[in-house]
Amino acid sequence: MKFTIIFFAICCGVLQIGFAQNVSMNVLTKDAGIVKKGNTIFFEVTINNTDQNGNIGTYKLKPQVTVPDSTVVIEKEGHQLPSGWKIISNNGKVITFSNAKDIIASTDARTILIALKGVHTGGPVIISGHMYFSNGQFPGNEPGVLKGDISDDNYSTSSCKVVN
Repeated sequence: MKFTIIFFAICCGVLQIGFAQNVSMNVLTKDAGIVKKGNTIFFEVTINNTDQNGNIGTYKLKPQVTVPDSTVVIEKEGHQLPSGWKIISNNGKVITFSNAKDIIASTDARTILIALKGVHTGGPVIISGHMYFSNGQFPGNEPGVLKGDISDDNYSTSSCKVVN
């Protein structure tokens, strides 16, 4: 009887570890966050699968970056995406991505470079990155969850200043 209880507890623990996952998001504005008016700067987004045992499946991640005002805008082109990733939407203020066909192995990371253009002198402005999840189905824009994710590391900010 004691063996059965111990075996059951071990199995439950293994199953919990096997299904819990965590993704973190970090952001950084290149060139110390300073861009000349009319020029472009890259905003770096790093996505980390911090799970020791599980992969992140396709169409599960929907990282989103937001610029707050017209000091800088998100360019229509010029972004550098990891292989298998796609842009779901981009209106110049908010850009949303999907890991589409990219499976992210445990403890692996991906980096996205978002092109921002300095429009009006000012700042610094806060640029934020949020990690959202999809249901894992094409095209990757439906809401979803990542079971076991710790939401405290799904948000990150950086700043940008536009100069003459």
